[in-house]
Amino acid sequence: MKMPPYSKLLVIVRTGHSDCAALAQGTALAEKTGAQLLLRAFDDTAAPLPADTANAWLDTTLARLISMGVKASGERIARQPAQEAMLADIEALQPDLVIKELRRESVLRRLFFTPEDWFLARRSPRPLLVVGEGSAALPTRIVAAVDIATMDGEDLLNQRIVDEARSLAEQTGAELHLAHVYEPVIDVPEDATMQVMGTSPAMIEELSKLHRERFAAIADHFGIAEPQRHLAIGRTDLALEDLCQQIGAQTLVTGSHDRSGLERFLMGHTSEVLLSHARQNVLVVKRAPFD
Repeated sequence: MKMPPYSKLLVIVRTGHSDCAALAQGTALAEKTGAQLLLRAFDDTAAPLPADTANAWLDTTLARLISMGVKASGERIARQPAQEAMLADIEALQPDLVIKELRRESVLRRLFFTPEDWFLARRSPRPLLVVGEGSAALPTRIVAAVDIATMDGEDLLNQRIVDEARSLAEQTGAELHLAHVYEPVIDVPEDATMQVMGTSPAMIEELSKLHRERFAAIADHFGIAEPQRHLAIGRTDLALEDLCQQIGAQTLVTGSHDRSGLERFLMGHTSEVLLSHARQNVLVVKRAPFD
């Protein structure tokens, strides 16, 4: 089934960052699809510009986009905290896609504050594309990372992941790939006998068979050809990044799960780790309806 074209793109940048990859990506996508580009320029508290300079930058940027034939409009946003203001704009505008520049945070800061990209990945009601440094060009290959779990909502999340990946692929002419990663570890009770059974070759082979069969069924369901299917073993974030490097994929599409604060602290979140690394563009989606 062909996906509907984009009609509205929200591009989030820092005021004065003319050369940021997110703006270049949003511009290229707007030119390719004819979508309206809504530019939101947030004042950078780390290196603030005078108000007159910031407003002049926005006017010049919009004039340049319009001269290129892009249907562009924009606003400069000075209110803080920026991430709350970003979320408010996303909720109000309801774009087909949110595109923003990567915001790197130190490890120490991540211990005490929620990084901006993590905040939006968790709470954005619309798909969020975080563009890594030097990733301005439109993708030629896109990887959709799915989960084989059959818990309530997981199949729906897989559907959202593949739909958004397919939509971006169709509108950019990119090749769509499907991936699943699992770790060869079985969670067993703290019982010596069960632990031995859980790490036995027979049990590990059963686990591998389960993942192969379930992944094949998912790929068949979404109509992904065999050469575009990738089943990998290892730590999820690292294996997905390695896969993107191997096949030359510029964009990785992954899902955002709803977890409690304690679960998130103990288990982490693959999409958030990927956003921290940012070796490629990361498109994060949630289950539909967006929650």
